[in-house]
Amino acid sequence: MLNTKVVSLSFALTVVLLYLLCALFVYLSPIGFLAFINTWAHGIDLTGIAASRPFTAADFLIGLVSIFIASFLTGAVFSVIYNRLSGETKA
Repeated sequence: MLNTKVVSLSFALTVVLLYLLCALFVYLSPIGFLAFINTWAHGIDLTGIAASRPFTAADFLIGLVSIFIASFLTGAVFSVIYNRLSGETKA
């Protein structure tokens, strides 16, 4: 049985670390990072929808908090579903 709180926090912190790395790369090389992300988009050119205004500290903080909350909830849902499918009933 998975501990829902531990899974949720572990997933949220992992996603936050990835968010921080992403923000760092965007800060250091926005064009280079966009070119890199384009390789993940299977031929879709993302440069046409790239932000034209600078990324602000408020944008960063709102993104950080919202991605933490969303990934925490995702981890919680995952662990509950996993526990139900594995036959465990205590979440």
